[in-house]
Amino acid sequence: MAHIRRLAAIMFTDIEGYTAIMQRSESEAIKTRERHRQVFNSLTEEYQGTIVQYYGDGTLSIFNSAISAVECACKLQEQFLKDPKIPVRIGIHIGDIIVTEDDIIGDSVNLASRIESAGIAGSVLISDKVLEEIKNQEELKVKYLGEFQFKNDRQKRDIFAIDLPGLVIPEQNQLEATLINGPRTKVKHLTPAPKSDKKDVFISYAQLDNESITHEEAGWISVFDQALRKRVAQILGYQPGIWREPQESLDEQALNEFIKLKVLISILSPRYLESKNCLKQLKEFCTVAEHKGGVKVNNKWRIFKVIKTPVPAEMHPPEIEGILGYEFFEVTPDGHFREFSLDKKSPNYYQYLERFEDVAQDLSQVIRLLTMDIPVGEKPAEIPGETKEGNSVYLAKTTSDLNPLRDNIRRDLEMRGYRVLPDKELPLDQRFSEAVKEQLARSQLSVLLLGGKYGLVPEDEEHSVPMLQYRLAREAGLPCLIWQPEDMKIDDTRQKAFLDQVLMDPPNHELTEFMSDDFEDFKTHLIDTLRSLTPPQEYAGVEEKRPPRVYLIYNQADSEAAKIVDDHLYNLGFEVLKPLFEGTETELREMHQDNLRICDAALIYYDYGSEFWLNAKINDLRKALGFGRTSPITMKAVYVSGEKNPSKEGFRSRELVVIKQFENFSENSLSPFTDKLKQSS
Repeated sequence: MAHIRRLAAIMFTDIEGYTAIMQRSESEAIKTRERHRQVFNSLTEEYQGTIVQYYGDGTLSIFNSAISAVECACKLQEQFLKDPKIPVRIGIHIGDIIVTEDDIIGDSVNLASRIESAGIAGSVLISDKVLEEIKNQEELKVKYLGEFQFKNDRQKRDIFAIDLPGLVIPEQNQLEATLINGPRTKVKHLTPAPKSDKKDVFISYAQLDNESITHEEAGWISVFDQALRKRVAQILGYQPGIWREPQESLDEQALNEFIKLKVLISILSPRYLESKNCLKQLKEFCTVAEHKGGVKVNNKWRIFKVIKTPVPAEMHPPEIEGILGYEFFEVTPDGHFREFSLDKKSPNYYQYLERFEDVAQDLSQVIRLLTMDIPVGEKPAEIPGETKEGNSVYLAKTTSDLNPLRDNIRRDLEMRGYRVLPDKELPLDQRFSEAVKEQLARSQLSVLLLGGKYGLVPEDEEHSVPMLQYRLAREAGLPCLIWQPEDMKIDDTRQKAFLDQVLMDPPNHELTEFMSDDFEDFKTHLIDTLRSLTPPQEYAGVEEKRPPRVYLIYNQADSEAAKIVDDHLYNLGFEVLKPLFEGTETELREMHQDNLRICDAALIYYDYGSEFWLNAKINDLRKALGFGRTSPITMKAVYVSGEKNPSKEGFRSRELVVIKQFENFSENSLSPFTDKLKQSS
């Protein structure tokens, strides 16, 4: 007989403790097994199943329908729970099988066996694949037991128990005891369903979006949920209550739990928009949230819009229409889309990680914000250090080829405390320009990344989204930092004309600049520009009493030679600030600028440093007011030391005190600098 491959619902049954019954009484054991088989034969035939084999105290059967298999299992347990009771475990899975002459084989068969082994007497356990098949059967209720890793199974499995009157639902301690000590143990319990009353976050999703394409992979929602629990716990230092249900339809008891929620995550997809139950969950949360602080707190949304599959913006539910979404897909040049996957073999694996990290960190921030108890009707107080309108940056929407770089800048700015606009979706219709103007009016700087693509053109407009934002920023008089990749290929004549126009337009502001150098250098320049635009905060209170601060600037090669100057200044009562040489380029630059911002005087030690290095440091002193200083640096000097050369001997300045000491160090040589600094202090 040729081997036949087919899809089937696979059911294993097993008499729990049969060996103990046999040891106690052979006749009782034989009667138990005979009754078990009699009931099993009758009901399997009634529900059009096929008995594959008996083995000792268990059975293996298959069904053409998962619904028939579950209904048969429930009827079996109904009979087995009648006196004299038979303690039977039942497990069901659905998948590909290979039918041989007298047996069936395959991974799905092994998995069904292990699901049965995880149960207890009186229970019917099913896999998530079976749940997908029976989800529309309202009379078949289920309870989520948790996620399991079975032996020789490469993926984790969500396991459920049929929850009908008379059937036994395994408790967590029963599951753990069975899994650890049971004679048929073949599973390791990973993540139980939370038993606490904490309900911090609810994941609202359409069940269709959690169906896997192949039997080897886990559902997209299951992977996202499990990863989110772990990452948010790492960020917060404790496990918040993240909750989802296996069914789209929630009963009133579950909906009543929404009053406890801090955040709702909507996994947006075409199916989500078609699901009345999903939309009901969204509306219910909005209603509850309005009575407890609102759906927005400290300008942060309590609804997270995770877009798994592209959906036109105009089709988004009105409750989340204006919320910025986390897109877990990319659109390819041919117009197709590719969903991101948490699979290292996927070409979008790292894009998934970046977007996922955004969700996890933003979610953790909102949970922290709402950890305090908020009385109904009251809004949380502003948290110190949160971003204010004065620190807002308009980071223009760009084309798909530069979206990863835009996300990179957005994350960097938000970590530094800047508010990044637009903070809501921009409508791609006749309202676009007005929406951009409203966002620009709240900003102090606009940033535009220009790629090789022209971009989308909103309805009733003639130009692309990037071009419209550029023009509107100019009209608003905002300084604009523009960046494009070097040696960029441009095939679209419209984009080429736009870039030519940008290059020819006169700057609308002294800080407006077009750059095409290294991206990290552009980011550093962006931060420097923002600091120059941010007014220094005035200190209201008693004037701080402290020693004068001297920033001693030297090249790393002069570290040892400059130490004697450092010691002398310190012995005179000055606080000496020194440069750092370990860290990223951005970190070193930030520390350098911080020292220039807070110092009272600056002394450049010039020996091994090059002329270029010296001129760069003098230019930094000239730009110090742009780093947020409230007043000019009191004293600025250059200490020229080391071996003589024409450059050192010829150096002079009208802006700085120049001290030349080519011989051994002399304390008196610094007097022109230190005496004046003491007098000014």
